[in-house]
Amino acid sequence: MKLSVIKKGFSLIEVVVALFILSISVITIYNLIISTSVSSYDLEQRYLAKEVANNHIALLNTIEKPLRSGNRKGEMIMGGQNWVWDEEIYDTSNEDYFEYEVRIKLAGQDKYIYSTKGYLIK
Repeated sequence: MKLSVIKKGFSLIEVVVALFILSISVITIYNLIISTSVSSYDLEQRYLAKEVANNHIALLNTIEKPLRSGNRKGEMIMGGQNWVWDEEIYDTSNEDYFEYEVRIKLAGQDKYIYSTKGYLIK
């Protein structure tokens, strides 16, 4: 009489391959979450910088109209962060207009996040 042995379970190689596939999947999902978080943070910073620029342009058109060409710098708090704005006013060939450029960055950083140009009526 011959006895047959029934093997149940997984071999060590099958377990190692399954763990390898699982770890690759977890690492991929983790990297996706990290890159999405970084992209979301960068997008929020650009949005806030654009709003700082829009607020400054509104002031240029109303209360803080420039009288001559030149540079001005200042700070503004928005979104709980301290923003630095840098403005340059240029004369144009048309005597009725100034050209402006406004650049925005976070205080303490060297790189500007947002920049815009336009024209102002004198």
